[in-house]
Amino acid sequence: MKILTTLLFFGLSFIGFAQKDSSYYNPNITRKLYYLKPLQKVSGVYFYGDRKLSGVNALEVPFFELNDPEVNHHYKNYKIFTGIGQAISFLPTIYILANLNNTRNRQSGYYSGTYLGILFASLGGSIGCSLIGKTHIKKAAIRYNQAIGNNNISYLQLKTDDNSLGMALRYHF
Repeated sequence: MKILTTLLFFGLSFIGFAQKDSSYYNPNITRKLYYLKPLQKVSGVYFYGDRKLSGVNALEVPFFELNDPEVNHHYKNYKIFTGIGQAISFLPTIYILANLNNTRNRQSGYYSGTYLGILFASLGGSIGCSLIGKTHIKKAAIRYNQAIGNNNISYLQLKTDDNSLGMALRYHF
């Protein structure tokens, strides 16, 4: 009986005085994830903490580790738009391969109006999708830093200042 009472006492004391994270029970409280490092962008290159990332696709690991729906949404949109941009840039090659055995186009060559139209349209579409993708990755990085409690992302800014005449060059870090 003494052993049972002792075990019951220790069990209740551990349960009653255990440390509880209030954000686990209340989903409206955001938890700070201390093991995640902030992102910084310096001259077009992202840094995760102090380590330079090889490319934008390397941001996938910290983004999905955070598991924020808005960050995941922006990163998935980045992947979609860059994939569409790569597919669009392949259209002139498809046009050339489709007309390879066409004998009536051999005299005029591939610099006809149709080919140049396809070439410039694919170039514009590819650049446009790339720019849209980069805005999504920038939004994801800003939201990531806000979610981990560090809302500073480095950037250079050239804008007018309220206190002086002319332009001001600011570096935010």
